[in-house]
Amino acid sequence: MFIFVDESGSFTASEIRNSWCVVAAYVIPENQIAYVKSILRRLRAKYGGSETKLGQMREIDYFDTLDKLSLLPGLGFAVACDVSLYSRDVVEAHRDSQATKVLDHVDKMRFESGRQGLQQLADDLRALPFQLYAQLVLQVQLFDEVIRRAPLYYAQRRPHALGNFRWRLDRKDTTPTAYEDVFRRLLPSLLQTSGLREPMIALSEGADYSYFKRFEFENGQPPAYLKDDYGIQVNDGFNIGMLLREDFELVDSAIDDGIQVADLLAGGVRRLLRGGFSDDLAAARLLGANMVSPIYRVPTIKLASLGRESIVSSHVAKLIRVMDGRAKALIKPESKLRR
Repeated sequence: MFIFVDESGSFTASEIRNSWCVVAAYVIPENQIAYVKSILRRLRAKYGGSETKLGQMREIDYFDTLDKLSLLPGLGFAVACDVSLYSRDVVEAHRDSQATKVLDHVDKMRFESGRQGLQQLADDLRALPFQLYAQLVLQVQLFDEVIRRAPLYYAQRRPHALGNFRWRLDRKDTTPTAYEDVFRRLLPSLLQTSGLREPMIALSEGADYSYFKRFEFENGQPPAYLKDDYGIQVNDGFNIGMLLREDFELVDSAIDDGIQVADLLAGGVRRLLRGGFSDDLAAARLLGANMVSPIYRVPTIKLASLGRESIVSSHVAKLIRVMDGRAKALIKPESKLRR
């Protein structure tokens, strides 16, 4: 499968309400990418250029594009946050606490090079400004949602999609930025920590994980250091480093159709949350139809916290419920869950 990732919003500190920022992913089996290209090709024929942004098109054309995309076996994911709800001090305190946690077990590292690398990672994290740290929090949560839900969905319907995870992120420059470097180094460990805290859900019946087996630990054995060094008993699992790093690229959105879809989803969710559509209920229904329902009874769009919980308006809550009602079912009725 391809996983395309983009964002919408500046992520900068703001006191203006509804300063929503969104990161979104669009996941699609590889054999379906030609259909995505065809939909965007017809859209660009109306507007010209190599890339069509939400702000450049009429609402009716955006809705039509979402409707066509919803017929494909693609899955949309989104994590959103209103940064106006968080002061700079709160976010920086959250950032510093996370940097400290990186060093919790530095004394158990077996080699000096490992200890130095961990220290550098903590220093790089602590040095991130408000904007980049906010983006980091949302992107890590987005990747976590994709890894938890996409395999569960496709194992029941298109198991071959689990054979490869091809991550494509919108690049910001011709060479990786300092933020992109920190993100790639932090991501595997943060996701592994999340997985240990809340193990992934799989299916005991009604699913085919045969294509996913190559990501399992060699000989079915997790790394010994988890138990030896940290006292964490892990009976099974998969190699998240391999899943993330095997095919991970920063690409130019102007020439990548998948990134453009992720951009349209991120921009659409942000506009919806800010009340920017003339028909927000239609927008909520169509955006929801391109997404997949969550594992538990929580919103389809994940609302991120940057250090403390926040409350959304009743209207935003209503729109999210509309999206939830139109989202693709994660689990078929005949399938059975297992931990």
